Amino acid sequence: MTKTLIGTPDPDQPSQPVHSDVHAERMVLAALLTYPSLTAHLTTVLDGTDFTVPAHRQVFLAATAAHDRGRPCTPADIATYLPDHQPTAPGTVTAPESEQLMRELAGTAPAEPVTVYYAAIVRDLAALRRRKKPRPHPEGFPPAPMRGFLTDEGDT
Repeated sequence: MTKTLIGTPDPDQPSQPVHSDVHAERMVLAALLTYPSLTAHLTTVLDGTDFTVPAHRQVFLAATAAHDRGRPCTPADIATYLPDHQPTAPGTVTAPESEQLMRELAGTAPAEPVTVYYAAIVRDLAALRRRKKPRPHPEGFPPAPMRGFLTDEGDT
């Protein structure tokens, strides 16, 4: 007796990259812009490539640049820095988008000890993304969450 999966790829699966937590990224950025005492720690522990969302990556890099120059990492400073100093590649943050992102991040920062937890999540997920690519499926198909049911073949 063999079992056959009858189904289709699950359309309810999120389209975010594997090994990413957008909420943790947002919490780290909100804390970075809210707590000046954490700036040195967060810019040391994390790297711009640890963020999966391009806008988050740009905000982090802008905050790191401001910190390196000895300037404050306030939402207003970062919002003015982003459109002027970022390359004009696809996916970069424009002036209205940077102001909107700063408004969204303002007031959402977790407590300082919790921020370290979120930073560890972002760092660890980035390390998992950098690891060697997973081996392909033995039949050559990419892994895909499925929605369906099993049928018994040969049961008559």
